[in-house]
Amino acid sequence: MTLAGARASAARAIASIAIDDASPFAASEALAKRALGLDAGDLARLRFWDTRVPGTRVGDDRYRWEISHRRCKGGAHVPPRAEWRSLRPEAERDPETAELRLSLPLAVADGCAYLDELAPSNEIAARLLAEAEPLFRRDLATSVQAQNPWADTFALRAVAAQPRALERLRPLATAIASSYAPLVVDGALHGMRFPLHERPLVSASAQLAAGLCALGQDLPLLGKLLATVRGGQRASGGFGDDMPDKFAEKFGESDLLTTLAAADVLGALDPSFDLERALAWAVTQQRPDGFFVAFGPELGWLTREMWRLLGAAARPFAERFRFPSLPAANRDRKTSLPFYAYFDDLSRLFAELAGLASATVPVAFLDLAGFGAFNNAFGQDLGDAVLAAIARELDGVPFARAVRDGGDEFLVVGAPTRGNLAADLDTLRAAWPARFRAAFGEGVPPVAPRILVTETRGDALRAAREKLGRSMGSIKSKSKTPPAEGILATIP
Repeated sequence: MTLAGARASAARAIASIAIDDASPFAASEALAKRALGLDAGDLARLRFWDTRVPGTRVGDDRYRWEISHRRCKGGAHVPPRAEWRSLRPEAERDPETAELRLSLPLAVADGCAYLDELAPSNEIAARLLAEAEPLFRRDLATSVQAQNPWADTFALRAVAAQPRALERLRPLATAIASSYAPLVVDGALHGMRFPLHERPLVSASAQLAAGLCALGQDLPLLGKLLATVRGGQRASGGFGDDMPDKFAEKFGESDLLTTLAAADVLGALDPSFDLERALAWAVTQQRPDGFFVAFGPELGWLTREMWRLLGAAARPFAERFRFPSLPAANRDRKTSLPFYAYFDDLSRLFAELAGLASATVPVAFLDLAGFGAFNNAFGQDLGDAVLAAIARELDGVPFARAVRDGGDEFLVVGAPTRGNLAADLDTLRAAWPARFRAAFGEGVPPVAPRILVTETRGDALRAAREKLGRSMGSIKSKSKTPPAEGILATIP
């Protein structure tokens, strides 16, 4: 089956789900339907949850939905417990614990994201979110103890995959990442229990990498993790952990959850990675009814994730490249852009991973002619408003990341393999005078952008910045009073 056919089949499977509102995967499946533009029955679900009375903060009934299938059956699409597969060797003898390692993080991450999405327009959702958020934090905090690399980083990745949940639970996600980052040895997290004790874990390494990218944390370490994950791809195209022979025979060389985590993060960060090859293996695991299943009850969530990843594979790499994020608290207060330190970390990440190091990356350097005179004439408050205005324009350039280099100077880094950065910035430059006049008045002397653009290898980002900075000095001396729309030049 083609990747497009597999995605269409996954969409039909998601559409067929009759959600059990008591299930730990109810929010995950509702989000899946919403992603396809389908009616997820949100109002009825919220009303049902509102009728349920939660138990103690430590009991299995602490949420308005279940945290496992111990007390609920799940929808008709969920296979009977007797048909659930062995998930990982360390959990083979305890299916309830194995389910909780999947169901609880997803009940937290997707439950938080789902309620947060509905809360602005629904009083019940807002009230349930306020009630559940302390429990979300408490349950996620157990992963900070760093006692199970796979399970804890699965929880981290689950939160990182939901921006709304990450926004609310960021301190806990940061704590999980911080507890595991020092445990990385030779670019990998290692197992702590038999039969994977001290063996490198492709699964946990990929999940930690996804968390670090979403948090914008430890970017040089992220590069090392990605290199290890890349090396864990099997001849089949799938990914799996390195198990002792007798366990590899039972569980197989590759598994869907590890392949999902590895293909997702590599497909978003490594331009040399063949995402289609990894997905071709995953598609061989798709059931005839369109569902993907690794364990049993999670198939609605897993099918949603595979549907999303199959869609990403159809886009050029530059459009799916995932710039490491940076929380608002760590951004420049005047412009809301990252500081230069972010560019420095980004440069180290690009140099660390071979696929990024060799990729072509467009880079631009920009300053504002006339900004000093404007500041002197109208004061620093209006000067800061000009900086914020140009920052908004730069931040809107697609498939690129703008950085405040300092003063009235900015950097724009295009996604690896991206073309036409110069053309997009030229469009911005042409539109700037009208936007400047609309914001600051017709008679105000213009503040004009001077833009230099070049292309470089990913491992030469800092050198490219230095070259652009030196060239800008020459441009300034030749164009002290550029036209209102500024100037743009490309250099080799």
